[in-house]
Amino acid sequence: MVALPNKFYRGVVQSPKNPKHPNFRFLIVDTVYEKQDENGDYYTDSFNSYEDFLFHNPDHGDSFYGIYGSYWMDIPRSPLKIAETNNLNEAILIAESIMGNTITDITF
Repeated sequence: MVALPNKFYRGVVQSPKNPKHPNFRFLIVDTVYEKQDENGDYYTDSFNSYEDFLFHNPDHGDSFYGIYGSYWMDIPRSPLKIAETNNLNEAILIAESIMGNTITDITF
């Protein structure tokens, strides 16, 4: 088991469909890390579970927090990456400020 500087966190900020926030259904604050593919390119990946987070190899990089938005569209799309930060409180503040709601669905 590896001690990482950040803790595992996954939270969702819901938004009622209204004119103030017409683009996003919800925002996700998720614990993520950089991963390297077979071509040597880096991309951001999220942890599937708390156990994945606990056994994360530190050689793959430190964990941080990503904020992603899901559109109101009915077509399947990958969530839009809005921001990344090393500070959990900052990530929560960004998501709540954009949506005008507090985080309601939380996993520590």
